[in-house]
Amino acid sequence: MNNRTVLEILPQSVTDFFNEWQLRIVALLSLSSQIALLLLGNRRKYKTEKWLRSILWVAYSPEELIVAVFVGILSDCHGNGKNPSQQLQAFWMPFLLLHLGGPDTITAYSTEDNELWRRQIPQKLLLFGWAAPKILKKSWKGKLLNILAGLMFAAGLSKSGEKAWFLKSGSKGHLRKPHPVARLPDDTDSLDDTDSHVSSSSSASITNVDPTCRCPGHIYTDIVLEPEGNRPSFPDIVFGCDRPNRPNYAAFTRGYDFNGAPGCHCSCPPECEECEIVNIPSPKSEKSEKVIIPSPPSRNKTMPDADLLEKADQFFPKFKRLFADVALYWTDLEQSKSFFQNISSAEAFRVVEIELAFMYEVFYTKPVAVYDVFSFLLRFINLLVSISVLFSFWTIDKHEFQYVDLIITWLLLVEAILREIYCIILTCSSDRTENWLNKREKTGMTRIYQAISSFRVPFLFPDKKRWSDSMGQCSLLSSSLNFCCISPLLEMLSEVWNFCISLMSEELSEIWNFFSIRLEFEDSSNNSSVVPKFLKILIFEQLQEKSRTASNNKKAKKFSAHKGESALENMKCFSELGWSLGEEFDENILLWHVATELCYYADLNRNSSISVENSNCKASKLVSDYMLHLLVNRPNMLPNGMGEIGFRETCDEARKFFLSGNIKDKIQACEKLLQVNTKNRQPKEKEEKNCMSVLFNACLLAQSLQLLEKEMEWNREKKWEMMSDVWIEMLSYAASQCPSNQHAEALGQGGELLTHVWLLMAHFGLTEHSQGPRTCNRVSLLRLQNADEQSGCGSGFSSFPWEFLCS
Repeated sequence: MNNRTVLEILPQSVTDFFNEWQLRIVALLSLSSQIALLLLGNRRKYKTEKWLRSILWVAYSPEELIVAVFVGILSDCHGNGKNPSQQLQAFWMPFLLLHLGGPDTITAYSTEDNELWRRQIPQKLLLFGWAAPKILKKSWKGKLLNILAGLMFAAGLSKSGEKAWFLKSGSKGHLRKPHPVARLPDDTDSLDDTDSHVSSSSSASITNVDPTCRCPGHIYTDIVLEPEGNRPSFPDIVFGCDRPNRPNYAAFTRGYDFNGAPGCHCSCPPECEECEIVNIPSPKSEKSEKVIIPSPPSRNKTMPDADLLEKADQFFPKFKRLFADVALYWTDLEQSKSFFQNISSAEAFRVVEIELAFMYEVFYTKPVAVYDVFSFLLRFINLLVSISVLFSFWTIDKHEFQYVDLIITWLLLVEAILREIYCIILTCSSDRTENWLNKREKTGMTRIYQAISSFRVPFLFPDKKRWSDSMGQCSLLSSSLNFCCISPLLEMLSEVWNFCISLMSEELSEIWNFFSIRLEFEDSSNNSSVVPKFLKILIFEQLQEKSRTASNNKKAKKFSAHKGESALENMKCFSELGWSLGEEFDENILLWHVATELCYYADLNRNSSISVENSNCKASKLVSDYMLHLLVNRPNMLPNGMGEIGFRETCDEARKFFLSGNIKDKIQACEKLLQVNTKNRQPKEKEEKNCMSVLFNACLLAQSLQLLEKEMEWNREKKWEMMSDVWIEMLSYAASQCPSNQHAEALGQGGELLTHVWLLMAHFGLTEHSQGPRTCNRVSLLRLQNADEQSGCGSGFSSFPWEFLCS
């Protein structure tokens, strides 16, 4: 039998339909994907639904494949023959190339796309530099339609180049670059031109920031050059530390002839742990003044969160480097700590929320702002080009074209225009634009901003929410009980199925049990809860207290490594409960989760009005379920361990226990588990068969927690206060140990409370990515009073009356 293609097997009518509609289908697929990305791309910032991410993945992934298929089909069609319909279909190609640039709402589906930005360049050049000119050459007739195609081709090239640039901006290599050093508004632009500064009759001030210097007086240094008659006067000069942005003091000293001047000597005192700077007053002032850059006040009070937006914009360039695992400067941490120590918990979480929203834009969108002249101008140019092409196409004689092709062409033209307008509205109503207007007293611009923001229709435009403000909730007891609460018919079917499973080998049976438990757990506990205000207050207060206690960088790192021990020691119960906090963090989560649920439902059964309504009790339950949610659904955000295996075996043991006692209610289950005999028995160690279940240890821990009310005469409020402190400390530890790339991935999935706690800890200085103050060799120039009289030097020393002090 001769080999035949699929099209030869199909009927001729089907083949003709496929040949006629294949280009139309590909063009409509590209158009549909662009509309989906445009409307839904920015919504994943605050939505956690999986269906949304699935739609975006389907629309984002085949972008380049669709263009490649279209170019291949179009090239083959033109090789067979030409007609007006095919010429109009060739006009669609620049629009598909324009789609490669993507909308502003999404540039990357995941952070890996940013790291692969270099691949975008050869792929785009291949499509634009080889395929597109070849097609245009075949269809070129010198008509207006070809000229319009060339304009759209140029627009598509600019959009694709812009996308590659923004992908590079979100890569770790770009984030590792140091942020610009803060400068005063009247800073001197150059320090090398010595003669222009020295000979000037007016003083010039140069400001520099030394990020690694430990002394507050070194943060801003002021150099003043006085006129020739009474020069020089250096109130407080510090240089050294070998920073690339330090002032060029050599350029200044070239203006003074001190070579071989008598009376100059160098002294090197012993290095001390803490250095101090002695400010020598200048002849014109009795007291040395420090240069301080105050935070500019908010000018536009009509915008919400104006002050917090401004502070977040100040912190963002420094703290965004955490996502690239770059250590923070000590001075940046000190400035951040001083700010966060004096604001409320709501304001602190709002600043962190804004910063993470900025970070989401860097990773996943095109963070264009109105003050970015080039990008904003590029949008208006593309908009004008699209409008010009639309009106020019209107004037073309279209009687030769098919009606269906004309409809698709109009759809492509209208989509190109509406997409640019949509992105401009988003840019003008973004947080970056709001912060830019807030710094300027421009009521007219503010009115324009408010007018543009009014066009944000809720259905078409994403909400102003910056993240989901929710936390996933998972309960091991609920999952175990759901398996037991089945109908008699399902019980019979389950017994038959279990018999079939028993015929399998032991390895296959274990694999089946693992996946069946995992799927049932996800289906039964796939819910979330809004992060309550009282939980944010508890987290903020604990981190604030630790930040105040941490006197240096070493203590701050030690506090961030606590997994609950500090909370037990503060409540003076470490000797009774310290065994429950072992080295395996995932085991600690499972252990304390089950114990928290047992205590919660036990107290609920006894007296709900006293215990369960307590904020500490609610916080413990919420964080307990959230940590288990991370352990099962987001294990990559927690330290490496065998938490999933431990969960499976604990869940399996709980199911067997509930089935043996015919238990179908949570309160009844907790009562039975609390009645387990644990007297005179030590916590269960891992046996030789490597049993990972923590159910017995959880019962022992829950009973120990309940005994605190009797043995140590605690009330229930104190018990829950201790438990909430332990859980918040475990949450903080998990946040500090989570890899930065997982925090970045969480931003594109609705956000995680863990990420907000991580950044808040960094603002309080409780982070391992910090560069503490270090002792380094610095050279200070201090003025000597009456140096000529003391040293008896001639005019040579008077030209440079200084002592060099090496410290």
